[in-house]
Amino acid sequence: MRKKYQPIYKTIKCSALTDEQLEACSALFSANYGEYSGIDKAEKQGRRIKLPALYYRKMGENPNMYVSLCYNGDKLLGQAFFLRKELANGEKCSWVTQLVVHHSYRNRGVATRLLQSAWGFSDYFAWGLATTNAVTVKTLESVTWRKVDPIIIGSHLNEIGTLCDEIVFADKSNLRVDDRKSQIFTNFYPEFQKLKNSLTDIYISRLGTIEDGCEWLAFTFQHQDMVFDEKHWEQMLDFSEHQLEDAYSRMEMSVQGWTKYTPHEIDFVERVCGLNKDSLILDAGCGAGRHSMELAKRGYRHLTAYDFSPRLLSQAEKRAGEEGYNIDFERKDCRHLRRGLTYDAVICLYDVIGSFRLYDDNISIIKSIRGVLKRGGRCVVSVMNMEVTERQAIYKVDDVRKNPQALLRLKASNIMQSTGNVFNPEYYLLDTSSQLVYRKEQFEMDGELSSEYVIADYRFTRSQIVEAFESNGFKVLSAEYVKLGSWDKPLTSEDNAGKEILLVAERR
Repeated sequence: MRKKYQPIYKTIKCSALTDEQLEACSALFSANYGEYSGIDKAEKQGRRIKLPALYYRKMGENPNMYVSLCYNGDKLLGQAFFLRKELANGEKCSWVTQLVVHHSYRNRGVATRLLQSAWGFSDYFAWGLATTNAVTVKTLESVTWRKVDPIIIGSHLNEIGTLCDEIVFADKSNLRVDDRKSQIFTNFYPEFQKLKNSLTDIYISRLGTIEDGCEWLAFTFQHQDMVFDEKHWEQMLDFSEHQLEDAYSRMEMSVQGWTKYTPHEIDFVERVCGLNKDSLILDAGCGAGRHSMELAKRGYRHLTAYDFSPRLLSQAEKRAGEEGYNIDFERKDCRHLRRGLTYDAVICLYDVIGSFRLYDDNISIIKSIRGVLKRGGRCVVSVMNMEVTERQAIYKVDDVRKNPQALLRLKASNIMQSTGNVFNPEYYLLDTSSQLVYRKEQFEMDGELSSEYVIADYRFTRSQIVEAFESNGFKVLSAEYVKLGSWDKPLTSEDNAGKEILLVAERR
């Protein structure tokens, strides 16, 4: 039976590559990169371009060199090597030095994902590469929302020269840049004809006909005007929503301050739901399962926990097994729970409702909860408070689609990976017409693919979340503004400490 294609991505320092990985990188390049043109030496014409494992080992001697890898099982499908360098003034740059994808897995988005990882940090000063492939130049422009312009490149030759000092094939004395050309002599002679496509003439007119032994030098810079394109805008949002599971599963729970109040929160749930040890309880959107495990620790016997992240579920199952807890963990999307087995209580805590940018998707979670609750069964739900969000917002727009620059220029952060403080107004943009709150979240050096995602979450006012439950078959028993660790002490609507709205509802 043919193995299912399930790509796995990761980013690591080149210095951390194992001997096995070095050999795999060498084999992938040598079998898939291309052939020599024979321009420099006729006897090379048609021969495969190869690099030994030693080449990659020497690359690892530079602490600023990284690689993003794509695997299908144990098979290496793609690799993007890149330099990440901080200039003397503290500004960061990224230069992709090599991109290779297995010929059988091209046109599946592998190259784009790898390049997004290498270039995808919006707070960098510059992003670039040297290449003879027009598609790769186009990808650079698409990922960074900026146009490759030889005039602008020429104004930054000092910075590019600093990067050249760390790249084995790049010598700053070999830069060939003027108003109509941007190239670097790398003494590299691939078969250019096989790389030609419909984009080639466009970049020849802008970056010049590739001279013998040269490659196009393509860079974009932070200060450039960004090119807005409706199609790319939708692709960006769709990509980020598709990666929502990845973003949430990469939150390092051990450093998230809001996770330390689990016993207090379960005290509250026990009280308002009137639970007994035989109660059937569902933890919807359980994450790493901390609430379910606290219930199991207290002797509850019939526990089910759903989440859409296999990574978090794996962590939860491992810990539950070590502790001897009997919890039924299942991978499910809380928008689409099947009716059938009914529960006495459902908990859906910490912004599962509100995680999706479409209002109807979040309402689907409410409907799903009703569908699995017994009549008279209760649920405890928390959502992020729009009222506090709006009061504290520094950056607001009426419609982000009419003002995309506001989002594109929003400062990025690693809040989800570190503190979890998604109410920091320095790092969110409020779209008042859609009630979406946008953030740019960065993830790196956690064993996974270095990535920046646009996270768009939906936040509710108290009247809105109450109406959403009451119009979908619930009687709302309470809906209070609360802060961490003090769920039993409701706050007023004016208190900015009340970042969560905690709702208790009963199925009618």
